[in-house]
Amino acid sequence: MAIVTSLVELTDSRDPQTGAHLLRTKTFAMQLAKQLKKSNKYANIISKEFIENIYETAPLHDIGKVGIQDSILLKAGKLDYEEIQEMRQHPLIGGKVLQDIIDQYGIHQPFIIMAKNIAAFHHERFDGTGYPEGLKGENIPLEARIFALADVYDALRSERPYKQSLSHIEVINKIKSESGKHFDPDIVNAFLTIEKMFSKLLYNDYKNTQNGLSWI
Repeated sequence: MAIVTSLVELTDSRDPQTGAHLLRTKTFAMQLAKQLKKSNKYANIISKEFIENIYETAPLHDIGKVGIQDSILLKAGKLDYEEIQEMRQHPLIGGKVLQDIIDQYGIHQPFIIMAKNIAAFHHERFDGTGYPEGLKGENIPLEARIFALADVYDALRSERPYKQSLSHIEVINKIKSESGKHFDPDIVNAFLTIEKMFSKLLYNDYKNTQNGLSWI
């Protein structure tokens, strides 16, 4: 946990806007995992340990951004084609950083393996059109499939200098339209069951941030 905290703080130091995103997305991912566990398909796959691990390791998903130059990472406007291609290297960088730790020290604990899977594969798409490896369907680790939806929900709801935020209803419709394409249909169904919780958490985050508090 000390290592994870240090790495998360390192990521946050590169881009201060990342901090709140890390806190929100780990909670979204945890809630999706808890909902999936209620189904027969995942009841014996998603354990209490899995849920705890995804909450604790999800903030490492963008650790690879420490390897992206500031002129791209902190750019206020839209990225051009070459900049997008460099930004798309961050899953490879993050996955390699964590895989090197696993290999060098012979680590087998699910905790750090999950962290590596989320960092390396959270931009893969269920239909195989994602990056960096073009993995398809259940070849994408479950934790990365779960986090992918949490990450996109938060990104679409967030305002940036180069884009407006979308409403909760607009994001629901986008996620539904991407079921079986960007997202695992099982995870979309879990999201639709608890989507009001997502909206409430995001609202509370904004309100408590205004008060100088944290809802985590």
